[in-house]
Amino acid sequence: FESDGEVVLGTSRAAVNDVLLPLRTAVVAARAGLPISPTTLSNLGALPDIPQPWPAMARELFADLLASGPGLVGTWEGLDQAGIVDRWLPEWAAVRSRPQRNAVHRHTVDRHLVETVVHASGLVRSVSRPDLLLLAALLHDIGKIRGAGDHSVVGAPLAERVVARMGYGAADVATIGLLVREHLTLIELATRRDHDDPRTVQAVVDTVDGRRDVLDLLTALTEADAVAAGP
Repeated sequence: FESDGEVVLGTSRAAVNDVLLPLRTAVVAARAGLPISPTTLSNLGALPDIPQPWPAMARELFADLLASGPGLVGTWEGLDQAGIVDRWLPEWAAVRSRPQRNAVHRHTVDRHLVETVVHASGLVRSVSRPDLLLLAALLHDIGKIRGAGDHSVVGAPLAERVVARMGYGAADVATIGLLVREHLTLIELATRRDHDDPRTVQAVVDTVDGRRDVLDLLTALTEADAVAAGP
């Protein structure tokens, strides 16, 4: 419910053990552009963890949350401060408030990831699997951790581990790994290679294993990442 400009829980006892309640609440708050009240966040944090692998409804709600648009930013921050994000994504702790090495970025790593999701939510109609686009946007820089060399290579298995834990099948896990590993490839080809050279075209085809659906995902991810980085 909305009360005094905040999202709060009702008085029903039926949901007291509903492990999906944090996700349901987050979707409502993000879509409405309202903060979740501190007391509600505390109560949500006391609920049991989502079982692993996640049930289908949990995956659907998480995708709905990521697709909620600009309201995601404030909602995610509230969930993060309450420790709920860490329970969903333990890997998040390593990128929280982490500074960027590249001056083109205007946000810390974690905030950049959320901003990329917001921009990607406006591109979901251009791809066949919006859920995979939004997950890749959230996880594409998850490898920017202490001691990492190539964050794309480091991040790919981390992202695969996250989506496998969420219950996605092997094919989807592999697609997420590819998107994270190759999320800088189109930028590099576009800015450093001759577009009229057949070898450039072949490099793109090889990157996505000849799959148009993956190319559409990678193109949308590249655009969202670039816009979120800075002007």
